[in-house]
Amino acid sequence: MNENEIGTGLARLGALRGADDERHLARKVLQRDRRRVGLLTGLAVLFWAIAGAGIFFVVYVAIFHLYPKQQQLMRDHAAGNLPAERLIEIQALHFRTVEICTLVVSAAFIAATLAAICTLLLILVSRRATLKQIDANLVEIFEQLQQQRLGPASTVPRPARE
Repeated sequence: MNENEIGTGLARLGALRGADDERHLARKVLQRDRRRVGLLTGLAVLFWAIAGAGIFFVVYVAIFHLYPKQQQLMRDHAAGNLPAERLIEIQALHFRTVEICTLVVSAAFIAATLAAICTLLLILVSRRATLKQIDANLVEIFEQLQQQRLGPASTVPRPARE
């Protein structure tokens, strides 16, 4: 065994180690992208659920509680069955209910806005992750084709990656 053979063997060993390091790095990047997609998916679902629940809560309170009680209040007042002091107390309670419903609608709007932002980010991140995964798979296929064509002992320069 001469120096040229030793140098060639070390170059092959370095190329194999470099390929393994690159594969390991590619796996780590793909796992990070999967975690990001999972996190954004969870946040988007959570914010959409909060927004929907807030709107349904306000609709439920308005249709099944506030409006019927307000109509009953108006009938009782028109019939003279309700003293003025009691009317003011009930109106104050109804006004407080409307205030709470307004706050819930505001929170639902904020949640819907955050959900929309998370959804857009999810689209962008998942697209980028898909392209990275395709790129990693194409590089792996390229290496396999090169090994089949030239044999395992040959070293071929690897294509440049971004």
